Amino acid sequence: MTFSPADLRALRADFPALARRRNGKPPVYLNNTCMTLRPRAVIDAVTRYYTDFPTCGGGRSEGARKLHSWFAEELQAEEASAREALARFVNAARPDELVWTRNATEALNIVAHGFPLVPGDRVLLSEREHNSNLVPWLEAERRLRAEAGDPRLEVVGTFDLAPDGAFDLARALAAIRPGVKVVALGHASNLDGTTIPDADLRAVADAVHRVGGVLVLDGAQSVPHRRVDVRALGVDFLAFSLHKMCGPSGVGALYGRYDRLERVAPFVVGGDTVRDTWHDRVVYKPPPARFEAGLQDYAGFLGAAAAVDYVTRRVGLDAIAAHERALNRRLTERLLPLENDRFWLLGPRDPELRGGIVTLTSPVGGLLNAIERIGDVEHNLMLRKGMFCVNAYLHRRFDAAGTAKNNLRASMYLYSTEEEVDLFASVVERVVRDPLAYLDDA
Repeated sequence: MTFSPADLRALRADFPALARRRNGKPPVYLNNTCMTLRPRAVIDAVTRYYTDFPTCGGGRSEGARKLHSWFAEELQAEEASAREALARFVNAARPDELVWTRNATEALNIVAHGFPLVPGDRVLLSEREHNSNLVPWLEAERRLRAEAGDPRLEVVGTFDLAPDGAFDLARALAAIRPGVKVVALGHASNLDGTTIPDADLRAVADAVHRVGGVLVLDGAQSVPHRRVDVRALGVDFLAFSLHKMCGPSGVGALYGRYDRLERVAPFVVGGDTVRDTWHDRVVYKPPPARFEAGLQDYAGFLGAAAAVDYVTRRVGLDAIAAHERALNRRLTERLLPLENDRFWLLGPRDPELRGGIVTLTSPVGGLLNAIERIGDVEHNLMLRKGMFCVNAYLHRRFDAAGTAKNNLRASMYLYSTEEEVDLFASVVERVVRDPLAYLDDA
């Protein structure tokens, strides 16, 4: 069930950005897949670091060493608490399975760069991976080709999704053969919102474990919207970003099962990653410290913990998921009757399978430009247009139809309202029914 009007008013009051006005109208923020807004509780948590204990260090030292420094002692306790909060959030077995990163992209790069692959090992992806879960593995392929002296060495392979973009378990399982050391998948698509069902993901995890491999999950678009239990799903590595779930920018996390993390070589090294150094050798700290080089975003860690508390205790992940599905149903019911050869929706027809994302595509770029322009100028409507970092999939699927670059996405979150999605639908309806009146370019 979606939130009541009173619930939504109370939640929206937590977000200072929603109180702004331009031309006498409030913002209509439907770009949540890129980045969510921040509640006052998160902003206050970030500020508290700078006002109360703005120092270096914190809780990354090995063991429970006592710090004889007032501010550092407080920061150590706060950072340790924040790490524990994020570890509990994804049901990690222990806090030191949680590595601080800048974002999900960096987390995926840590695994792709440091996981012990050798020539002959294979990496398996779906055909629709975000660039952050494609390019790092292509770089791993490049390194292995150089190591083997074979520029055609096959490392990265892909399997197809269903025609509507839904996950196809049979195709995934058929591609998991001996030699596959990594299966790396986006849990939920930032293009059309489709999510791999839990049972399917567990089946993939079991299959790759049987052949001696690991499952790497890009959770950037799932962790903020639904419960993700790494142990129940059999996930070996999980990457996610806090800026997509009411948290601060520049803070992300990598979960890794501890015995898996121990096998990963550090990616960025130097200060705070080492136990000791000599002029001819180095001894690295165990995980997670070996991956957390230099001074960190301590304010961001406090904000991350506040964001987890907000989405779990103030709102609730189940409530967020239900709210997004209800809004998607409402918006889809308005938009599906408008589809024609110049405009259609991406992804499965059933809005229940697309979370809080609705993406429009068109062979006529000017059509989507007009929707975006009118929404912004007349209604302060914020959307996202482009390829959304899934270029390879869009090129493969839509280049022939001329629609690869012509996509316009609306994405909802916990503070989105029925009135906002109705407003978006009305702009789309207006342009699609009389496109010649609004086109500004092709």
